[in-house]
Amino acid sequence: MDVSLPAPLSPGLLIDHGWFRGDLLFDHVPDTVFFLKDTQGRYTAVNHTLVKRCGFEHKAELIGKTAEQVFPLPLGSGFSQQDRRVLQGGPAINAQLELHLYGNRKPGWCLTWKVAITDPQGRIVGLAGLSRDIQQPMGSTNEAAAVSRVIEHVAQHLDSPLPLEELAALAGLSVFQLDQRIRGLFGVTAGQYVIRARIERACDLLRHARDPISEIALACGYADQASFTRQFRKSVGLTPSAYRAMR
Repeated sequence: MDVSLPAPLSPGLLIDHGWFRGDLLFDHVPDTVFFLKDTQGRYTAVNHTLVKRCGFEHKAELIGKTAEQVFPLPLGSGFSQQDRRVLQGGPAINAQLELHLYGNRKPGWCLTWKVAITDPQGRIVGLAGLSRDIQQPMGSTNEAAAVSRVIEHVAQHLDSPLPLEELAALAGLSVFQLDQRIRGLFGVTAGQYVIRARIERACDLLRHARDPISEIALACGYADQASFTRQFRKSVGLTPSAYRAMR
């Protein structure tokens, strides 16, 4: 299974150095919000999609503001909480299902990514993010909210078994229905999504924590280091020790 691995980004890839402007590129993607923020969670670059959805006309009106200052409650406070977790060295936000503002200024479902930006010394100097509108139908609003609860539950309980029957019950869906919803959103089965979430958390811990690999295995829901190593190698192509040595 191909696992998408979040990693800190170099500011040279994202910030204007005379040869690339991410905000200009994403100005032409109307279903995607793009932004860069500083260590205080203040916007330093945005695309026109975000400008319009926040009710402004010009990018300069957002620069220097936080999400709480431009989004209605409770959206703004939730986005700012996410920012603080990433900026404090927490896990990256990877394809999180959540509510955002659509072009009509009404809440709509999207997938959000947020990653830390680091300087050459590895210090966090900001974050970069995307929020992409969900194009495929999600059924009722209640159903979409239920799937969002499942995704949040998985993220908060990666040290637990997380049987699919339990996750489906949490969403009020059958296992088949949950599998279809997850596949439609992320292109993987519900079981593969859980594995991906565990491996992504493991990668984050291997990069930033000094805990023994056996403890990281337990923190990511694996009963022992051997089973964790097998799944990690299958997903990433390296052993946990080799991956840690690359940081």
